[in-house]
Amino acid sequence: MLKLINTLTVLTSVFFSAAAYAEFKDFTWGGFLTQGLVHTDGNNFAGESENSISTDFREAGIYGLWRPTSHLRLGAQIVARKLGNLTDDAPQFDYLSADYSFLNSYDSDFGVRIGKLKVPYGFYNDVREIPFARTSILLPQAMYFDQARDFQISALGGSLYGFKSFEDYRVEQELLLAQPRKDEVAEYALLNDDFSGKFERSRAVIYRGSLNDVKDRWRLGLTLGDLSLDYAPGANRELGLKNGTINVQFFVLGAQYNLEKISFTSEYTRHFIDHTDLGGVFLLFGRQTYEAFYLESNYRLANKWNVFLRYDVVYRDVNDRDGKKKEAIFGIPAATQWSKDITLGLGWQATQSILLRAEWHHIRGTARAPEQDNRDSGRADVRWNMFLMQAAYRF
Repeated sequence: MLKLINTLTVLTSVFFSAAAYAEFKDFTWGGFLTQGLVHTDGNNFAGESENSISTDFREAGIYGLWRPTSHLRLGAQIVARKLGNLTDDAPQFDYLSADYSFLNSYDSDFGVRIGKLKVPYGFYNDVREIPFARTSILLPQAMYFDQARDFQISALGGSLYGFKSFEDYRVEQELLLAQPRKDEVAEYALLNDDFSGKFERSRAVIYRGSLNDVKDRWRLGLTLGDLSLDYAPGANRELGLKNGTINVQFFVLGAQYNLEKISFTSEYTRHFIDHTDLGGVFLLFGRQTYEAFYLESNYRLANKWNVFLRYDVVYRDVNDRDGKKKEAIFGIPAATQWSKDITLGLGWQATQSILLRAEWHHIRGTARAPEQDNRDSGRADVRWNMFLMQAAYRF
C-alpha cells in the first residue's frame, strides 16, 4: 500500500500542476483509493486467502481530462492495482487518449479517438477500474474475468464512435482497431500458463452498439470482436507448440431494465477460440467455445444502501461442459473447466467520498480460481465460499 500511496502522491502533483497551467477552467481531475479483505474456505483468490484473510487486494488511481477546445478532449487515467499474484502495485496507464468530436451537439455526435483506449466490451468494461462506477466489488467473473483483466481492459489503437438520439431512444456505436497486450497476462488468458515463448504480434477489431431508452429505463447491447495473436514458442517448446496464430471471435449480448428502486441486468457471451495453428497438444483440443452468462438484480434501499443478488456461469468449452474429456486425457481436475457462482452483496455510500461494500460468493467449480494463486490445481476444492469486504475513497 505504501508503494501505491507514494505513486499517487507523485501523480497528484503532476495533475495538479497541469490543472494550474490550464487555469482550472478546462481541466478536471480526481482519483480513488481502495483496500479489500478476502477470505475463502477453499482455493485462493487475491493471494493467500484460504482459511486466512488476504489483504492483497487494493487499488489506487488518478485521472485527468483537459478540453483545450470545444471539440478536442485529452484524457488519461493511471491505475496501480494489487490482486494477489495476478497483478502487482506497479502503476500503468488505464487509458491515454485524444478524442476529437466532429458534431458535439446534444442529440448527436461523431468522433475519433487514438491512443491507449478502453476496449468496448459489454456494459461495464469501460468503468471496471473505477470502484464507484462498478456495481460490486468484483464484476461478474463470467464476463469480466480478473485473470484476463489487463488483456481485456485496454489496447493501443484508434476508434470511431457516435450516437444519435431520437424521440424515445438513443443509438450508440463504437468501432475499435487495436493491438491487444502481448505479455504474461495474455498468455494466461489464452494458454492458461506462462510458457517460455511469447506473443509477437496482435490485432483486434471490435464493434459495440447499444439501443437505449432516452430515460434510461432499459438498454440493449451487442459486442462483436475478432482478434488474433502470433505466438513464437520458447526454447522449452512446452506442449509441443510451434510458431502459429491464435484466432478468437466473440460476441456479447446484454440487456438491462431499470425501475425506480430495482434494476435487472444480464449478459451472455461466446468466444470461439482456435489454437490449432500452434500444433502440439492443441491438435487434440485446438478449437474451443467459451460460454458465459450472468443474471443480476440490484435493489436500491433508502439511506444510500443497496443489495444485489447475482448468478453467473462459465464453461471453458461448451463441448466439454463438465470437464470430463480433459480430465481423461490430461489428468487435470474436471472442475477447472467450469464455474457456477451465486453472489449476495451489500453496499453503503457512507458519504459522497466513502463507499463500503461486502460480498459473499458460493462457488462450484474452479474455472475462476486464478492459476497464479493456485499452483496445485490437483487439490482444488470443487465447492467453496469467498467473502470480500472493501472500503473505497475518492477525491
